[in-house]
Amino acid sequence: MDTKSKLKHVFVEWQERELPKFQKRWRDIDLTGPHIVDIIGVRRCGKTYYMFQLISELLDSDIPKSNILYINLDDDRLQPLNGDELHLLIETFYEFFEVSDKHNLYLFLDEIQNMPDWEKWVKSTYDKHQNIKIIISGSNASLLSRDISTLLTGRHITTRMFPFSFTEFLDYHEIKFQLKTLQYSKKKTLVKKKFSEYLENGGFPEVIYYPGVGQRELLQSYFDDIIYRDIISRFNIRNPQVFKQLSLFCISNISRPHSFNSLRRLFANYSPLSTDAIINYLAYLEDAFLLFTIPHYDHSIKKQINKPKKLYCIDTGMVNAVSFRFSDNMGQLYENLVFLQLKRTNRETYYWQSAKSHEVDFIIKEGLETSHLIQVCVDISDAKTKSREVNGLVEGLDYFDLPEGTIITSDLFHEETVDGKLIRYVPLWYWLLENEIRH
Repeated sequence: MDTKSKLKHVFVEWQERELPKFQKRWRDIDLTGPHIVDIIGVRRCGKTYYMFQLISELLDSDIPKSNILYINLDDDRLQPLNGDELHLLIETFYEFFEVSDKHNLYLFLDEIQNMPDWEKWVKSTYDKHQNIKIIISGSNASLLSRDISTLLTGRHITTRMFPFSFTEFLDYHEIKFQLKTLQYSKKKTLVKKKFSEYLENGGFPEVIYYPGVGQRELLQSYFDDIIYRDIISRFNIRNPQVFKQLSLFCISNISRPHSFNSLRRLFANYSPLSTDAIINYLAYLEDAFLLFTIPHYDHSIKKQINKPKKLYCIDTGMVNAVSFRFSDNMGQLYENLVFLQLKRTNRETYYWQSAKSHEVDFIIKEGLETSHLIQVCVDISDAKTKSREVNGLVEGLDYFDLPEGTIITSDLFHEETVDGKLIRYVPLWYWLLENEIRH
């Protein structure tokens, strides 16, 4: 079948179908501006259904459906790709439908990284057609962000999608509350119960929509798809088993500092890997949004580069589904959730160790200034544990000249002053809710 015929089949199906039901996400994108909108994130995190949310909002604002096109470029009906699909897209759509010139034409192009030279076509369309609004999505950071940065400088706005936040998770379960009174409310018990579910199973939409139906197996399949389809096949990794073992090791050791050399030495007896190979492998995992790294805070960029980095995973449910667990990892999961919330809200984040080996889990910068310090400790009841966490935080507050900091715990609301510094204790489930920012 020729390209135009394939496109027409897809167009007609789109115009005739009803939008599927979707869970509203806590993201706001302004589609009235001229910029290309690119939506990026790990596979299966909800990018497609967020596009449907945006389309629904357009329809509610009286944009006719004939001015909206959604097309998944991974659609089986377009396969095999001929390479000219994008170049014939607009021409074919205008031939087939009456497009109102009172409104923009909105093009929603899902999984665009599957098309060759897509970025050149997007740039050309943007430059030539002021009445066409382009919204694209993809599951690979290097295919989107780097290419866009090169060719579309000043022309695009990036939105990062994540699996559901805890607030979105509660929204799906229709749990309503007033944050100001929640710690005194009967609803606190239900919220804490749901938090335990969220911590264990994570926030991938299908895991939430279909509880108990092979959740672990589903998350393992997501992991394998990311490893084999998004990374190994794309980068032609020669030893896929070693790469997968490295990935599993990293996910099993979230929140712990690792250097490239320490990882190289770890695998030396298993398979000789160069430091460059380790660097590339971790970059691939970050490009696929499976893992993230944060650096040690240091005023010297050279020292910062040479210090070990901490690793975090895209989802605590995935950690629980695929990692090697030989002991309780609750502290790691708590710290991972704090990191994800900071990442979700676009905070610039580091960790810090003092000359006395005291550690602060998260240093948050705003512009040139350090704005907040956070420790994460599930159980602060043991005197030695509390002393370690508080002393590390106070030393960090002295170093960064800040008046107060936060210790995130499992269930403690409290404030105290130590050596002139205000220490605020707050449960993680509450902190996640109060730190949700609508984008």
